[in-house]
Amino acid sequence: MTAPPPSSQPLGLSLSEWESLARGWSLPPYRGRQIFGALHRRGARSADEIYEIPRELRERLAREMPIGLPPIVERAPSRDGSVKYGLRLEDGALIEAVFMPGDGGSAEVNEFSDARASGVGDSAPSPRPSPGGRGSVSPGRFTVCLSSQTGCAVDCAFCVTGRLGGGRNLTAGEILGELYAVFDEVGRTAEGSRIVFMGMGEPFLNPDGVIGALDVLFEIVSPRRVTVSTSGITPAFARFAALARRPNLAVSLNAADDETRTALMPINRTYPLAGLLRAMREWPIESRRRITVEYVLIAGRNDSREDAKRLARLLRGLAVKVNVIPLNEDPTYLPGWKRPAEPVIDQFAAALVAAGLAVTVRRSRGPDAAAACGQLKGRTEDPRKRA
Repeated sequence: MTAPPPSSQPLGLSLSEWESLARGWSLPPYRGRQIFGALHRRGARSADEIYEIPRELRERLAREMPIGLPPIVERAPSRDGSVKYGLRLEDGALIEAVFMPGDGGSAEVNEFSDARASGVGDSAPSPRPSPGGRGSVSPGRFTVCLSSQTGCAVDCAFCVTGRLGGGRNLTAGEILGELYAVFDEVGRTAEGSRIVFMGMGEPFLNPDGVIGALDVLFEIVSPRRVTVSTSGITPAFARFAALARRPNLAVSLNAADDETRTALMPINRTYPLAGLLRAMREWPIESRRRITVEYVLIAGRNDSREDAKRLARLLRGLAVKVNVIPLNEDPTYLPGWKRPAEPVIDQFAAALVAAGLAVTVRRSRGPDAAAACGQLKGRTEDPRKRA
């Protein structure tokens, strides 16, 4: 599948690109700023709604650069108030995004409730979002988990998205369209939002699309409220680190030795731990920021006390916070893979804390709707099986 050309997607144009476009149309740059502000700050969804500009310019925009959002074709609500949305792109590809109420009270990334006290889904349900259009903004913070590709070629053994194979990159315009479609569905705006690139795909394998989307997002959302997660594509670290405004960084580590990590994440053969740790040490750390280390805890594979001690040694001296994520099971796509028992989760987290690391244990949102970490699909058949 081939993505639509970025120039045909006005939502993906940055503020400076809109100014350049205005000059190219023999217009003053402020017209470009007006269009950008209407789209991204005021929430205009068509050229007709950009009342700041003359009618002739609105007509030209509608004709040459039509504005549109991907339709939501699937909805899967969870008991905890999260909702997974399936969105259909212009080429027919299906991607998934997740709305999660709450969990936005801190500038730190991945501040999920601690999962050790109770099992997934045992907490009191949060109020469900009620679709009400852009005029029915409800209070409270929330998180939107975005996809950056239509599949994932990294093929982590514990991730349903990876089990179903790769896909194409999303453009910046498609990523922004995905986000705004969710905003409109739940009657929210960027206010109170936290945005995480932890959905389908590997963001660091799509730097053009993700960085293009960040360039727009950072005009309306603080970089401290945006997180990009990577499985460790080390060559891309320098490009993201060089950004004048950087998102929070999350690194999916999942093992503290190359043998175990390669078994869980085949990408480790190409980008082994030594290079990944070096890239993490070189990442610019600003005040009150840390790198989040994501560690999917899998029964009998990486959950022992010795695994925890190796992880603590590996991370010594790094400004990190460890986010332990008990596996979200999927008997169809991950047969035989199990979430550790609660005492094992306790023991692993306690060993990290004893070593002086900051630790949270994530209660993943939306597991009963297949909306939790590692459960997003976008398709239902592994293309490799057809082959």
